[in-house]
Amino acid sequence: MDKSKILVIDDDPVCTSMLLAILGDDYLVMTANSGDGAIELLSSVEPDLIFLDITMPDVNGYQVIKYVKKHSLNQQVPIVVVSSLVEESDQNFALKLGADDYLTKPILPNNVQKMVDKYL
Repeated sequence: MDKSKILVIDDDPVCTSMLLAILGDDYLVMTANSGDGAIELLSSVEPDLIFLDITMPDVNGYQVIKYVKKHSLNQQVPIVVVSSLVEESDQNFALKLGADDYLTKPILPNNVQKMVDKYL
C-alpha cells in the first residue's frame, strides 16, 4: 500500500524538521518553505493532507488556503493550519477561508498525530 502524502508548508526550518520527525516514518512528507513554493508544488502534486503555516513572507498561509480551495486538483485536501497566531480571530479567518483545523505552535506531537488520524 502506498504511503499517504503529507505536504508541510512552513518557512521555519525548526517547525518543518519537527513535523518531518513526527510524520516521516509513516508518511511520504513533502515540504515547501514558502507560499510561492507551495503553490508551485501543488500544481503537480496531490497531497492527502496539508500542514500550513500562516505567517510567511510574500505569499502567506491565508493566500495558500484560497489557492487550494479554488484549484480543482486539490480543493478537497484537508488543511491543518499550524501557526503561532493564537487569536481567535486568526483561527476563525483561516477556517472561514477553508482550513479544516487549526493548531497553535509550539507543536505537540500528540496533537499532530490526532490531526493525521482525523483526516487520513
